[in-house]
Amino acid sequence: MPESSPKKEELVKQVFEDIQDRYDLLDSIISAGMDQRWRRYALQKLDLGKSSDVLDCGAGTGKLTRMILDTCPNCKVTSLDITQSMFRPSILPETKFVVASAESMPLDDASYNAVISAYLTRNLESVDRYFSEAYRVLRSGGRFVNLDIYSPTLPGFSLLFRIYFFHFVPVMGNAATRSKSYTYLANSVKTFHSQETILEKIKTAGFTNTGHKKLMGGSIGIHWGTKP
Repeated sequence: MPESSPKKEELVKQVFEDIQDRYDLLDSIISAGMDQRWRRYALQKLDLGKSSDVLDCGAGTGKLTRMILDTCPNCKVTSLDITQSMFRPSILPETKFVVASAESMPLDDASYNAVISAYLTRNLESVDRYFSEAYRVLRSGGRFVNLDIYSPTLPGFSLLFRIYFFHFVPVMGNAATRSKSYTYLANSVKTFHSQETILEKIKTAGFTNTGHKKLMGGSIGIHWGTKP
């Protein structure tokens, strides 16, 4: 299995350790409460059966994990993240928690029916490695869904987004967490791939029946694909 960049991984780990206690609250404030709606939309695209083995990559505090279990109580969920301190295993005792990079998962081939991630890919050294790993751990016919934030291209809205997300959010987030973590998070959007590029990378990883949906003027993207 490929190895991710220690430098980038340690930076990301430190960023989220610095904001772990206030991340969920700030996440909801910054998105005006829309973050959970976007997660629900992504989960709909996962099309879970009555009983599935599901992998939540970049699980963070476990928001999406909890939503998966609420949607599919019989699902067996593995939550994977490089930052153990963010996750609350006492709140989600029915899940298996794995501390590891999404770019090099210590998981068996073809061991999951579904893989999903929310707000993960911007924080990776290589999205190509992650998509390849997601493909590897999926069973044939398994579904992959990815949700993330992008720089919008819609005229008018793009300007408003840049003012809000690249200027206001870092000031507010850094002040609330007494860190510079939200400067990093804003920059991770600014320098990230376009939604069209992410779709092509998912196809290159081997997924078929691919597609993507733009929300909020293109600032939110949901991508999906199936392992043949």
